[in-house]
Amino acid sequence: MTTVRVGTMADLDAVVETVALAFVGDPAWDYMCGPGNDVAARAFATLLYVGRARRGTVWIADDGAAVSMWDRVDGVPLTGMDDLWHDFVAAAGRDVVDRVEAYDAAIKTLKPSAPFWYLGVLATHPDHQGRGLATAVLAPGLANADAEGWDAWLETSKPGNKDFYAGRGFTDVHPVEIPDGPPTWWIRRPARVGLVPRPAPVRPTA
Repeated sequence: MTTVRVGTMADLDAVVETVALAFVGDPAWDYMCGPGNDVAARAFATLLYVGRARRGTVWIADDGAAVSMWDRVDGVPLTGMDDLWHDFVAAAGRDVVDRVEAYDAAIKTLKPSAPFWYLGVLATHPDHQGRGLATAVLAPGLANADAEGWDAWLETSKPGNKDFYAGRGFTDVHPVEIPDGPPTWWIRRPARVGLVPRPAPVRPTA
């Protein structure tokens, strides 16, 4: 039986391992971190996880075998990230940082003006794929988006991922041009309001 819970800092090592292995060969990660650059990939996974774990917007299955990392984007700037960014720059190097910033800037050109929930990372450890864990860890974030009546958004650079996400409601697809980067798509899942009872939304603070 799959157990899904909010991820904590105690789960950091397991989650970084899952993400680093799950994204081997991913076009976006290869573009940003460099193919085979495990140090940069793990530093990037740490950066992405820790800030969200502090805000309570990560969910893990089976103690880190799968993870979803979310941001509740409401126009309020995030604070308390300077230490994480400094550590990432030191570990990954300036070239990686420049590509991460270029990728992020390209995605932000399509950022909606209305508040939304953003799925930053969805990963399943290769040893545990095919068990439905990705769908399981998606559910809490989608439920929170629906509870607030907000759309959910994500981006992917793997063409095959579009079918997976379409099956989970992400059907509004917009191409994104990444400078010298891979074909990428910014995809929306419209809020599903009033269909079934939803839990009270998580309202993380920075």
